[in-house]
Amino acid sequence: MTIHSIGEFHPVPERPGMRTRALIGTEHGFTSFFVGEFEMDQGATVPLHTHPIEEAIVVTEGAVTIQLGEETITATAGSVVRIPPGVPHAIRNQAIDSARALGAAAWNRSDFFREATRYLERVPRKE
Repeated sequence: MTIHSIGEFHPVPERPGMRTRALIGTEHGFTSFFVGEFEMDQGATVPLHTHPIEEAIVVTEGAVTIQLGEETITATAGSVVRIPPGVPHAIRNQAIDSARALGAAAWNRSDFFREATRYLERVPRKE
């Protein structure tokens, strides 16, 4: 049994105003699922994209606007959002305050953004 540190937030390339850190991931020895935490300043966005698996977003602070297929929803602190496989989705913080959320999926985090994410607009994220 090994104990790992969560680590500090770091900026996300190509995503101004967004920071992330792995809570559970490849760096902790997990290869079949991950949980990440992210912070979004006002105006920060994740462009429209899809995954072949379902994804969960848990908003822990503030609020985020999520385009989920043809629907646009606002998820506030304490909300859980299920993103079904293959459904186009985008996330943005339209609020004045920063938002914080957890993201989780059954995929190896080391290649999730490269192998399991298909961007439908803008520039793909680089790790």
